[in-house]
Amino acid sequence: MNARVFFLGTGAAVPVTRGLPCIAVKADSNIYLFDVGEGCQSKMLKAGLSPLKVKAVFVTHPHGDHYLGLPGVIQTMGLTGRKEPLKLLLPRELDEYFRLILERKLLKPGFPVEFTVLANGEVYRDEKISVRAYPVNHGVEAYGFHVAVAGKTLCYTGDTMPCSSVVENCRGVDVLIHESTFTSDMGPEAHEEYHSTTRDAASAALEAGAASLVLTHISARYSDEDVLRDGLRFFYNTVVARDMMILYL
Repeated sequence: MNARVFFLGTGAAVPVTRGLPCIAVKADSNIYLFDVGEGCQSKMLKAGLSPLKVKAVFVTHPHGDHYLGLPGVIQTMGLTGRKEPLKLLLPRELDEYFRLILERKLLKPGFPVEFTVLANGEVYRDEKISVRAYPVNHGVEAYGFHVAVAGKTLCYTGDTMPCSSVVENCRGVDVLIHESTFTSDMGPEAHEEYHSTTRDAASAALEAGAASLVLTHISARYSDEDVLRDGLRFFYNTVVARDMMILYL
């Protein structure tokens, strides 16, 4: 199986120097989206990822920078003739929100949309991929995702402050994709906002025994070099995600 991870948006809150959070996992021709920040569909098209090939969308939590691109993605799917059902796997609050939008016909996809409310445990499986959700600590209902694809495993934390759930659910993964909104000198500020620092991400990778660490959800105040220099102090096999970066599994 040919599997790749596309980092379409790697920034935080406001798209100043980076796009808003959006990760696409492509397994052969199937595409799975993890968070759908504003501008996600534009990045998909630039990366050659067809919205018609998206099988499922997973959203970590109900903060706008992680889901406001979803209506546009759904609309584009409809305009390009999609007929296949789309699976949406969302926290309860977002599940209710998107059901209401469709019920009131504020969005008319023209194809079936199947909803699943996220909970701890396996939430999705098909012939290419399996996805397990686990709770994280971000001040609202929020989940990370453990993904098994092509004989590899990866964990995506979404937004979270340090929590044992990440370590427990990401043990031994090939790739840990961990939010790193702040550098390590900003620990108190990061934790007050329910976010993590580079050191927090590295500590989780070390404790979980992850083979590699990818830092994402980077504040616009930092350059890639700032974040990488900070990350390498704590975990050697660290990469800073950049918009349009591709990771081959």
